[in-house]
Amino acid sequence: MDDAPSQPQPPRLVLAPGGGEGGDAPLPGLEQLPGGAGADWGRSPQQPVLWHVSVTFAGPRVPRQQLHAALVRLVEAQPFPATVRYNDERAEISYWDEAEDVDDAAALGLRMWAENRRTADLPGWRAVGIEVVDRETLRARGERTPPPAALGDVRPW
Repeated sequence: MDDAPSQPQPPRLVLAPGGGEGGDAPLPGLEQLPGGAGADWGRSPQQPVLWHVSVTFAGPRVPRQQLHAALVRLVEAQPFPATVRYNDERAEISYWDEAEDVDDAAALGLRMWAENRRTADLPGWRAVGIEVVDRETLRARGERTPPPAALGDVRPW
């Protein structure tokens, strides 16, 4: 038996649970993509990655001035600059975060609202969407994405 610690495996795309002859089968041709099947992903497990996180929260209508003030308090309480867009029933918070993997970055984004609900006087909304992408993925989108708003900006859609 080998006593060396096992290296974490990169995430694998799966066609369907149990798909393929040996259990979960990666998509055909994945090994030909940069960082595809079997790649070392170019970093050690402890090296953090910069992630762009956008989380959308929604719920019952809230007066706009009350919501704006709560969102400003939320942004001021965060250790990272965030950009917020909102209307009376929805708010989208976007920011950069450094984390070891996408799971850690997503978990922080999903906890943010609940952890600051009382101190920022946020409405009792729930997360309805999240997107977490690395810097290279966001760059690859190029002109397909609108230019970012100023960091720390809180304004209506």
